[in-house]
Amino acid sequence: MNELFNERGIREHHRQAINHLVDRLSPDPDYLAIMITGSVVKGLARADSDIDCYLVVRDEVFEARKQRDRLFYFEQEGCDYEGGYYDGKIVNYAFLTAAAERGSEPTRSSFAGALVAFSRIPGLDELVSRIAVYPEANREKNFADFFAQVELYGGYFADRALTLNNTYLLAQAVSQIALFSGRLILAYNRILFPCHKSLMTALETATDRPERYLELLESMLRDPNRETIGALTACVRDFHDWGIAPHEAVSRFVVNNEWNWIEQEPPLSDR
Repeated sequence: MNELFNERGIREHHRQAINHLVDRLSPDPDYLAIMITGSVVKGLARADSDIDCYLVVRDEVFEARKQRDRLFYFEQEGCDYEGGYYDGKIVNYAFLTAAAERGSEPTRSSFAGALVAFSRIPGLDELVSRIAVYPEANREKNFADFFAQVELYGGYFADRALTLNNTYLLAQAVSQIALFSGRLILAYNRILFPCHKSLMTALETATDRPERYLELLESMLRDPNRETIGALTACVRDFHDWGIAPHEAVSRFVVNNEWNWIEQEPPLSDR
């Protein structure tokens, strides 16, 4: 373990916290594996960074905790440094296999650089390595789906919001333009979308992006108006052929946003 710590450049107090977690949980047969994730194992941690982790438990334990809404693991004991705590998700083995097969990009991204600190599961390292990969099969479809969002929110919805002085709709439109234009750039670079909190950081790592994209994005977010919204939308539209024409975008938007309940449960925002 020390060799892995050295390879990752993990700070001494973070090493001690990881070892404490393993010593505490590994004797319990309910726990099948402990994986450390996040900034600590990616070499990006601050001195006060928390310890992100996935704790793999037996199926019956997982189901019992799920029924009681107890799938989050928070503990400060063992993180003996200022600001330290464990930020864990409790999962079962089926979660890991599903993540490797069809996991969302944020889930896949969360396993990037994961360190298996303890395991009773044969071949866990190989399974984890299959989770943290870009889903190439989705890329072309995502181009069209994401661009339809940019086209509609950057056109019709932004215009309606500004014309009607609808502050809520404008905030919604701007956030969706930022999200899906960002996701287009990440997909173009085959970079996993990590989460909303880390979107801007991920975009900064993208080597292929429209000239002034980040500048135009920041301008739109700080001062959303027809000029800033139009400039960002045009910048993204002209960067690449995203595989869908503007006149086709409305149909794609309807299928993805308004009819997304037909083949599956509606998303939480629409239930």
